[in-house]
Amino acid sequence: MVASRSQQNAQQKQTAIIGAASQLILQQGYVATSMDEVAALAGITKQTVYRYYPSKRALLGAVLASIRDESHPRYRFAEGSPASELVEFGRDVLAFHLTPAALGVYRLVLSEGGKDADLLQTFQQAGPSRVVQMLTEFLARHYPGLEDAASYAELFMSMLLLPRNQLLAHRKRRISRAEQRAHVDRVVRLFLDGLPS
Repeated sequence: MVASRSQQNAQQKQTAIIGAASQLILQQGYVATSMDEVAALAGITKQTVYRYYPSKRALLGAVLASIRDESHPRYRFAEGSPASELVEFGRDVLAFHLTPAALGVYRLVLSEGGKDADLLQTFQQAGPSRVVQMLTEFLARHYPGLEDAASYAELFMSMLLLPRNQLLAHRKRRISRAEQRAHVDRVVRLFLDGLPS
């Protein structure tokens, strides 16, 4: 089905808004970015920005969703063994979190999350809470005797994202695919060995 001219026009405006907002937010921060600046950079009026995104928080949510969707993180469990599924999940999650856009968002959250509750809450809803919930459900399904699967999911994610923290702390300049794979394999092995039997 071919989109009408008005639908195409609306899509172009939304793309321009998201592109402008992403650029400004990642360059100068969420708090410092105004809707006026987004409109000016996108080449449209502020009223048009508000027509598509009624608040700055709604716009931030759209920016975060765009960053997530552009990288196509799988974040889906299949029917393999728990170990193989955790490895695939871990590789997908870690690869996404090491992209420049995801690192930029995390830097932003670290620097401004304490100043703006909207930023922190919108960030959590856009990704981390969703991913931890998915992992929690997977663990509860495969390890029904596991008490507090959510705590174990948080622990797994903390171990998994150590390379991201090393990059952000400038302890490493880059992490190769081979290093990523080796790290995920170690995390899964340690995690599964540490689960209560």
